[in-house]
Amino acid sequence: MKEETVIFVGGTGLIGSHVLKNLVTNNNKIYNLSRRIIKNYSENTENILFNFDDTSSDMNLPDCDHVFISIGRGLRLWELIYIRKQDRKDHFRIEHDYVFNIAKKAKELGANNLSIVSAVGANSDSSNFYLATKGQIEESLKNLGYENINILRPGHIITNKRRGDISLAVWLIDLFFKLTNPFLINSLRKYRGITLKKVSEFMANEKMAGIKIFHYDDFIK
Repeated sequence: MKEETVIFVGGTGLIGSHVLKNLVTNNNKIYNLSRRIIKNYSENTENILFNFDDTSSDMNLPDCDHVFISIGRGLRLWELIYIRKQDRKDHFRIEHDYVFNIAKKAKELGANNLSIVSAVGANSDSSNFYLATKGQIEESLKNLGYENINILRPGHIITNKRRGDISLAVWLIDLFFKLTNPFLINSLRKYRGITLKKVSEFMANEKMAGIKIFHYDDFIK
């Protein structure tokens, strides 16, 4: 891949931390935005303490070619189905407003490429608040004028971690998808669980060419 200057958001998260490691090996110049300083992976990664609630026009971002966004509100498992009304404002602020404000400012500074982790089933008209928010941010980003946008819509992320390294609930869900993936066929294939390794490598290395949405079959090709 061509060397790029990158703004990265979400480097401390499950997917983001693995994407960041893959980007480092590509010798990109990376600015990692975070609420706290994390250990540099290499000399070409610079951590920037960032206030995500800053919506001012003079938001302090460096010039870049490509924005990678893998940020999200920490969810309880049941919130994938239902988010309480009192939590929705905070959820929308993190999942939509934070993402939109950063992407908008980066575009103003010259970025033309944007890669973001969304979710399978994202739809702005969904009755599921989680999926509706994912759909709304996708639509908002498409209207910013980026030449190229890669939107990843993975299903459940299979960590392949040992039982002692993750919670029982996550381990059981990982196991569930490992067992049921073969039965999700045809139009249901996109709902298959996908390994963390496959998704992170895809996000870091997929070429940019217009506005594209990717599902399970794209990640495993």
